[in-house]
Amino acid sequence: MSEDEERWPAEPDDPGSPGNLEPDPESDLSPEAPTVDIPEPPDPSENDAPEGLVRSFWKLVAIFNVALFALALGPMLVVFRGDVVDGGAVFFLGVAFFFYGYVRYQRARATFGGDDD
Repeated sequence: MSEDEERWPAEPDDPGSPGNLEPDPESDLSPEAPTVDIPEPPDPSENDAPEGLVRSFWKLVAIFNVALFALALGPMLVVFRGDVVDGGAVFFLGVAFFFYGYVRYQRARATFGGDDD
């Protein structure tokens, strides 16, 4: 038997060619992909929030970041370095920043009308 006679009738000439890698549409059993209408997102504008509110928000973000950093660093100085005085001072500085941030948050909430309770 020759090589051509040993082939199956539906066997491609070159199994690795890109044309032969596509599935046969008749044998594709996967379900159809659903179509979804995606709405357009709203156009954000810088005029959506008052300027004072935006400035107050970023100040509060900075204050609470410093507070969290100091609250985490203080105990690490005590535990890993054994520096109780500096670690305690940094920790209480974090507590003070946290309290200051909370007071500023309450003041901003009263100023910009965030009473949704």
